[in-house]
Amino acid sequence: MQKTNNEWLVTALKCAGIIILGLFLYMGIDYYAKNALEEMSRQTLKREKELLAVELESFKNTTDTIAAILFGRDAASSLVSLYSGEENNVTVRKKLLKHFGPIYERLHRHGLKHINFYLPDGTVLLRLHAPEKYGDSLLAKRTSIAMIVQEHKPLHGFESGLYRGLYPIFHKKDFVGIAELSFAFAPMKRILEKVHGGKTHYFLVFEKRGIEAGGNGERLREYRKCHIDDAFVMRSTEVEGARILRDAGFTASLKPYREFSVSLLSKTGGRIIVSFLPLKTIEGSHGGYHIILQEGGDAAESLRSNLQVARMAVILTVSVAVLLILMLQLYRIRARRAIIDPLTGIYNKQGCMVALGHIGRRYGLILIDIDNLEGINTSYGRKKGDEVLKTIAHIIDSHIRQDDLFCRYEGDEFLLFIANATEEQARIIADKARRYIAIHTFDGIGKVTVGIGIAIRHHNESLATLISRARKEIETRRVADEDENGQKA
Repeated sequence: MQKTNNEWLVTALKCAGIIILGLFLYMGIDYYAKNALEEMSRQTLKREKELLAVELESFKNTTDTIAAILFGRDAASSLVSLYSGEENNVTVRKKLLKHFGPIYERLHRHGLKHINFYLPDGTVLLRLHAPEKYGDSLLAKRTSIAMIVQEHKPLHGFESGLYRGLYPIFHKKDFVGIAELSFAFAPMKRILEKVHGGKTHYFLVFEKRGIEAGGNGERLREYRKCHIDDAFVMRSTEVEGARILRDAGFTASLKPYREFSVSLLSKTGGRIIVSFLPLKTIEGSHGGYHIILQEGGDAAESLRSNLQVARMAVILTVSVAVLLILMLQLYRIRARRAIIDPLTGIYNKQGCMVALGHIGRRYGLILIDIDNLEGINTSYGRKKGDEVLKTIAHIIDSHIRQDDLFCRYEGDEFLLFIANATEEQARIIADKARRYIAIHTFDGIGKVTVGIGIAIRHHNESLATLISRARKEIETRRVADEDENGQKA
């Protein structure tokens, strides 16, 4: 049975852990500032490199946090069912789309571009942003796909103009598929520039051949030629922002890759410091540049601004991670309301039918029927009757195995399904349940008894027939008890 009592506590602990980690990162940035202030005032290039490293590490942590939340048991079970042949591609694709579609729509507003799923051979199973496009292999087009198919290790970095995180999905030791998150640089760019008050601007330029190799011509149409070097491109949405470089007439050969900075005069006569930091791709080689435009040459002021960016990045990472954890918990709660009995906290009839398919074909049924629950409601009130239901559900639920399935079937009936049980084993479990209930004293009522019926499922026997046989045993036993009591009287 699915345990839910401590889920909010676990969620709170996860949020607290992320917040504590954020505080450590935040304090770590302050500690770093005290030791690096003098050096950064002299080394503009090194300062920008370290700042971007913090930003990218924060981005990586955010990606890992999102992946840890999203790609858990639901994604793995879907891919396992496909890997094992239990379900076909169409069914698994529909399940993944139904589960992750709403989540993708929410995260897309925060800069998430893609959530993709791949088969173990690199074939596209599902693109959340384009679910109609699937079945093509990316082994030849994307180095990252080939690497993760071969090495089965997570990958992070820029590829084809996007920051990507790829995660192998395992079932036990079997490699059953790949999940991918892709982010645009635009959200980080907006935060960086906002914190700097419009005095510093960040851009990415990529090698044209890298963008062409990573996809089709459709992706290349999103880019424009970089006037600094024709072998590089930048997103069309960023061309206008980098106009100051074109106005200054600055050109340079960006290969071979190197770190360098230049000082230019703007049209207004102000000094612009332009830093070029090579951008590493997901495979470890260089595929572009971070270009940073700074107005003015005050190193100390720039350092303070950059540190503020790092702090904002930590706050953003923590905020997004906590928000995602809470959203996922609320999503789970909404999904579970349809299958959980609100009074007892165990499966209801519908949830029981859904979960029954996971315990195997061979099982035994223990039907527990509370004696005279209607009389308890009449004599002591429905609130007391509800307390009896909750208490009995808790008693039984506390003494069953993890693989057993327990649910409330009707008003005063509970069903306990015992996986791979013989009749003798089922009766031992039933007798224990009866004794635990018998020794319990219910507040304001006293002792409460239950009727218990046992039925072991025959081959291809329907659930209705199985329950009917268990009920019949309860009725037979009650009749026998009444006759015995009548003879004694």
